[in-house]
Amino acid sequence: MAMAPLAHSRGVALALEADEPVWLRGEPTLLNELLSNLIDNALAHTSPGGNVVLRVYAPGVLEVEDDGPGIPADERERVFERFYRRSQQGSGAGLGLAIVGEICRAHLARITLHDGAERGLKVRVSFSAP
Repeated sequence: MAMAPLAHSRGVALALEADEPVWLRGEPTLLNELLSNLIDNALAHTSPGGNVVLRVYAPGVLEVEDDGPGIPADERERVFERFYRRSQQGSGAGLGLAIVGEICRAHLARITLHDGAERGLKVRVSFSAP
């Protein structure tokens, strides 16, 4: 995984859970950007010693789950707005999830945000069958 060195440098465990390959129809560069932004965002909001898990399910579901602070339910739609930041702390410009949202729209994919299993955030992207 290309993001593994970044996770390691931040002291965060990055894991992949995938039973089988999943084929997606889409523009490879944009799909790579989507995945990179989701993982980078999860790593940025997970403390050292924390975990980020990438899951892939057939027929085309991708999940990125972290055990960071999460996003309150009443703010989840706003994080897809350009330049929206929940906090002025940190180095982000508030574009990562806005870009992810646009890539999802371009690929007719549905993106939803959920509470993580114990804490944190789970981002689920559901693609149409190829």
